[in-house]
Amino acid sequence: MLAGIRGIRNLIIYSLPERKEFYYEIVNMLEGLDDLACTVLFSQYDKLQLERIVGTAPAKRMIKSEKGVFVFC
Repeated sequence: MLAGIRGIRNLIIYSLPERKEFYYEIVNMLEGLDDLACTVLFSQYDKLQLERIVGTAPAKRMIKSEKGVFVFC
């Protein structure tokens, strides 16, 4: 298990991982911190990686949407 990331308040992921477990592991290291944010950048070419994290239907909606920001847990 990885130790927490000290002092981090804003995490920016600019490339979704191939393995969904890695995404959850990184985000869970931030747990317990106040005022934190995790931003994930993706494009239509990241559809498979996005599906692994949020599921097939949500990934399709996110890729096709005109919105630029999505919030999910």
